[in-house]
Amino acid sequence: MRVEIVYSKASLSFFEKNKQTLSQDESDALLIKGIKKLYKLSIEAIDIKAMKGEKGLYRIRKGNVRIVFRVDENGSIIVVSVNAIDFRGNIYQK
Repeated sequence: MRVEIVYSKASLSFFEKNKQTLSQDESDALLIKGIKKLYKLSIEAIDIKAMKGEKGLYRIRKGNVRIVFRVDENGSIIVVSVNAIDFRGNIYQK
């Protein structure tokens, strides 16, 4: 199983503005842990929840930062599309 992570333009912009808070490498590691937990490949200590209202949409919490993403399976490849990354007070208003 291979995982491919695709970031939206807004997510990449968050990394540029908030380098000290969360880097793209840290985000990649969190997303990989989250996928492992979703597919029950390992018991990872990560706060991940399914979002209400839309099927296939999840969020990962790290401190006061939220990563909202969608998981799609394409054969043996899992595509993780990161819709948004922002602070807790801003992410749910979009």
